[in-house]
Amino acid sequence: DTYQGLTRGTTHIYNLVPPATLSHTAFLQIYYPSTNILRAMAALNAHQQVFALSLMANLLQKNKGTREDLQRQIQKKLPLALLLLGGDWRVTWGPVVWKYSPDDAKTGPDHVWFVARNPNLKFPNGEQKDTYVLAVAGTTTDYNWVVNNARVDKVVDYHKWLEAGITTPPKEEISTSHENCYIAYGIALGVYRLASIESPAASPGNTLPSYWASFPDSSETKVILTGHSLGGALSPSLAFGLLESGAFSKFKPNNILVYPTAGPTAGNLVFADLFAQKFPKVPGSGYQVWNYNVINELDIVSQAWCISKDASPAQNMGNIPTIYGSPAILAVSMGVAAASLWASASGTIYVPIPAIRFKGTPPASRPTTMKGFLKEALKQHGEEFIKEFQLPIPTEVLSGEEEGIEKMTEEEAEGLEPVLQDIVNQIKMERLAAEPGQAALAGRYQAIAQLSEGFAP
Repeated sequence: DTYQGLTRGTTHIYNLVPPATLSHTAFLQIYYPSTNILRAMAALNAHQQVFALSLMANLLQKNKGTREDLQRQIQKKLPLALLLLGGDWRVTWGPVVWKYSPDDAKTGPDHVWFVARNPNLKFPNGEQKDTYVLAVAGTTTDYNWVVNNARVDKVVDYHKWLEAGITTPPKEEISTSHENCYIAYGIALGVYRLASIESPAASPGNTLPSYWASFPDSSETKVILTGHSLGGALSPSLAFGLLESGAFSKFKPNNILVYPTAGPTAGNLVFADLFAQKFPKVPGSGYQVWNYNVINELDIVSQAWCISKDASPAQNMGNIPTIYGSPAILAVSMGVAAASLWASASGTIYVPIPAIRFKGTPPASRPTTMKGFLKEALKQHGEEFIKEFQLPIPTEVLSGEEEGIEKMTEEEAEGLEPVLQDIVNQIKMERLAAEPGQAALAGRYQAIAQLSEGFAP
């Protein structure tokens, strides 16, 4: 009835260290004795497993400590969390924790990412493939909202940057051409960090480009990049950069897949066009669609950073004030207006990549205060995705709320919202004109928007 001093059926998985003689199934039966839970975990489809991996990148979401402390924690917790997926998932690169202030013990990680492998992942068509999943964490700190999310006032010419190398720091600029492939400067900084940091754990000393380059030619192996929230913007942007730079040359291009969820918009129309060409839709039922951003129509994060209803009727910042009903809360409208000005300072219009949309459960009544609005926004950004994907894995594991990890306070939870709080505080008095001549681009905007579609839960 006990194992290493813990009572059977408790949820403190991170305190367990399974001996080599204990099988995965036996370990889970000790830990989660419910046959129904074990059966449900064994039946997870490929998209559910990939989504769960993206959430597991957030295991340290509100944990605080130095970079070394956080690195030790994620190396301990992640392999145990992977057991809940069943199958043969193993970490093959990373995990990596990066902090802007590595010795600051009072803040959390700024970036967390890893690669896990399943040699026999079953895909919707019934085929089993050797599969590597690169999972990128979402927003966890003020650094990420201010630098990675809020730096939409400047852009980076992606192809010009790749000429210098994806592991070199990007250079910010203001958009000067409709024909250049631009991504937000903050997203480019995030991609640079993800691509340039060497793993201190599995595959030590390798950056992601050198890791993928070390593979033999692999005609059947699949690689999937995934992330939720900020990770939902970083993962497709990183996938595009690694593919364009030749880092994935050992793999067939159609075996490189992307599965972002709840991602804000990262780039301009040219980027959205090229992304759709390089990563064409792999259709499926409901959320089981590769290479599309899976979004909740009631999640405000996915409404950032497009400022044009003509460019993207379903995903633009103008939808935010009344997303939970009319009339709009004045503070929300003011925050959106300020953040829209900030995005327009880039001189470009951000255009979402193709998306597959579901609609979360609407609030019983319209929020009438900023606090109520942000509480609903947090629910739609997190809980509604867990509900949509029907994950049987205990939520406290996926959200990083297990023993030894701090729970997110209500105030910290509200800080997850990128448009209305952190970014407004960063608004400067710059007033630059938005890119002219948008009417001529209406057809291209519509073509990208029409690739997106909704599905019923």
